Amino acid sequence: MPDLQRERTTRRARADVPSVCPVRGLLLFALVLMLTVTAAVTENAAATRGSRSSAAACGVYRWTVKTLQDRPRLLPARKTTIHFLITRRAPSYLPDRRLPFEHRVYTVTAAVTLVRPEDDSDLHVILRQGGNHMITEAPSPSCDRRATPLRRRQMRVARSHVRLCARARVTGVAFFDFDHGQTGVAPNAIELHPILGFRCLTS
Repeated sequence: MPDLQRERTTRRARADVPSVCPVRGLLLFALVLMLTVTAAVTENAAATRGSRSSAAACGVYRWTVKTLQDRPRLLPARKTTIHFLITRRAPSYLPDRRLPFEHRVYTVTAAVTLVRPEDDSDLHVILRQGGNHMITEAPSPSCDRRATPLRRRQMRVARSHVRLCARARVTGVAFFDFDHGQTGVAPNAIELHPILGFRCLTS
C-alpha cells in the first residue's frame, strides 16, 4: 500500500512540472521570426540605397533635355563662336521642356582647358576662345537610354574622344542652364549640352 501511494505521489508531481519542450519551441519560433524580419529589413534598405545610388548617378534638372531623351528634331549644325553663344539673351524662366533656341546645334573651335567627371556622370568640359569661355558636357551612355539610337551613338563616340586640347572642334546642342557657381559657366549660363562631335585638331 505505501508503495502504491508513493507511485501516485510521484506521478502527480511529474504532472505538476511544466513541459519544457513547448517553451523551447516558442523561443525557437520567435528567434526565426526575428531573424527573418531583420533580413527583410536589411534587404529592403540595401535595395533603397541601390536605387538612390542609381538615381544619383544621373542628373535630374532638365535631364531629358540635356541628354536628348525628349527626342527633339534638331536643326543642322552651324559654325559659330563662343562670343556669339555667350551673348545670347538668357531666358527669364527655364521650363522642363526644350526651348525653341535649344533645337539649334553649333560647332565651335576652341581650346579645351578642363575635362572633369561630375557627380551626374557627365564629363564637364570648359572651352576657351580668346577671352571668352563656356561649358560643354558629354553625358554617360548609362544616362541617355531613351534618346534615339542615332543620338546615343553620337554622344557615346563624342564622349570617347573628349580630352584636353589646344584647339578642338566641338559640336553640341544649345542648352540654357542656370548659374549655380559651376566652374567655367558663361555669363548667360549657355552650354553645348550634349556634345555630339569632338575632334582635337592639334597633336
